[in-house]
Amino acid sequence: MRYLIGEADAGRGACQLKSLMDFERDFELFDGISRTSDSSADAYFEMDEDFPDDIRTEDFIVELTSLLVISERTRQALDATGMKNNEFLPVTILNHKGRKEKGPFHILHQVMLQDCIDFEKTVCERNALDPDLLSSISQLALDERRIDPTVSLFRMKHFPYAPMFREDLVEKIRAAGLTGIKFTDPSLFKY
Repeated sequence: MRYLIGEADAGRGACQLKSLMDFERDFELFDGISRTSDSSADAYFEMDEDFPDDIRTEDFIVELTSLLVISERTRQALDATGMKNNEFLPVTILNHKGRKEKGPFHILHQVMLQDCIDFEKTVCERNALDPDLLSSISQLALDERRIDPTVSLFRMKHFPYAPMFREDLVEKIRAAGLTGIKFTDPSLFKY
């Protein structure tokens, strides 16, 4: 299988979001911990005021910390694929005037991180504060033998900031005409 990194990519006039608010222990969203049983009903994002004219919501919405914020249309399309180890957490988006955008919207959250980076082939630097994480990465190489073949969307254990999409899921996203996302080959990714 081939895997690609998915990054939200705002089109012309599309909004961008600031950090998640009113969601307790939001750091767990990068630790692969399920949050369906205790996610906050009051969780919300505000549109980034640095882009005051950009108000359109796309199917994948740019968010400051690389969470996957998605439209209901995306949720339905992806839910139909039977994705494993992913959950949809409801969230509100507030526009530049503080009003709720017509939704619903969700955080597409990956649980069960995959320990799949091939460190012999990857150029990277360990995080000084937490050596189990990487602070920079380029020429990412995956050891696909260590990836659960039934999982089509996941985050990597040592670098949970880049969601990985299996190529067949990428094709389904493209076929559905979902907007606001681009895909990059891991070997070309730089962080």
